[in-house]
Amino acid sequence: MAARGQDHVFISCGEASGDRWGAALVQALLAASPELKITALAGPETRSAGAVLVRDTADLAVMGFAEVLQRLPRLWKAEKELARHLAGAGVDLFLPIDFPGFNSRLANHAQRAGVPVFWLVAPQVWAWGSWRIRGYRRRIDRLGTVLPVETDFFRQRGFDVFPMGHPLVEDYGNAEVFEVELAAREARLAGGEPLTVGLLPGSRRQELVHLLPALAVAARTVRSLIDGRGVRFLASAAPGVVPGDLAREFGGVVEVTDQPLSTLLPQLDVALVCSGTASLETALAGVPHDIIYRTGAFNYWLGRRLVRTGRIGLANLILDDDLVPERVQDSVAPLPLARGVLDWLNGSALRTEFYAQVRLLRALCGRPGVWDRTAAAVLAMLDEKRS
Repeated sequence: MAARGQDHVFISCGEASGDRWGAALVQALLAASPELKITALAGPETRSAGAVLVRDTADLAVMGFAEVLQRLPRLWKAEKELARHLAGAGVDLFLPIDFPGFNSRLANHAQRAGVPVFWLVAPQVWAWGSWRIRGYRRRIDRLGTVLPVETDFFRQRGFDVFPMGHPLVEDYGNAEVFEVELAAREARLAGGEPLTVGLLPGSRRQELVHLLPALAVAARTVRSLIDGRGVRFLASAAPGVVPGDLAREFGGVVEVTDQPLSTLLPQLDVALVCSGTASLETALAGVPHDIIYRTGAFNYWLGRRLVRTGRIGLANLILDDDLVPERVQDSVAPLPLARGVLDWLNGSALRTEFYAQVRLLRALCGRPGVWDRTAAAVLAMLDEKRS
């Protein structure tokens, strides 16, 4: 067999969560095989972990159909550059992480170049876009799933499936810590201490444009309705968002922090969270919250015709139940948002039911050690290729 040091993997991930997971995978791979060559389409975390960036994802992350159309020339240029890398840089294995629209095209280029594809964090075709299944099956040699529903779904459709477990259990999988933080939150709520409400508006420009005005007014509304008890609003500036810019948008009503969510969430009593990975993270941390989502009228009209499920929150989808309310489009308005915050703060029975459901959710998301298991599977696939 060839020496492991000659192996070259190319990782492609997009957005803040993908970059974080890319970094965790790189760390696990290099810990197991220090001589492995790793190149990537990724961001600063993956680069810091030891990958050589072929291209940064900072200007490629877009949301919504209209926005994709606006950025097509830039996306096409990046795709051509990365296709050349896959074909001519001696890549032995392609590892797409999530980012399905762009990565599916790169997987097609990898297939044409004879590079096997081990896709990590499966595309959510079980929720929408089922017509893509045949194309994914043709392009993907092995598929890493993070949710039980995905494992069953893709196995039944002929995929070679590797159940990873959800990456977020690395930060939130400790049951003892969860119970301690839950008890501390309930003690704060019962003890009359000042309240802390988290606002997690996301990282994409389109999300911020549509959500920040309503969140700012909702914060003022909650403050006016809480009599005799202090309330602090703490907004999360996601990676790629400048905290000062976010603070200006909130007009001084809200404090802004760039703390990692794993550090921020234990401080929160309740939250309003943009749909996406952050909503699942908030649920796993046991923070009562409402999910919020608002986009342009055209994007929403088209999305309603493509999405197969009636739910958008990942925790709600995993449980197939309404763990938390979902406020979409016109319901993302100051008064409904403020009412949702007050319902959680005043509803001890509501919170108790939420915590019970969260314990089930945590069990469904698997065990810690996700990236060590995945790195071992990646290295085994490289060994298969060389043998």
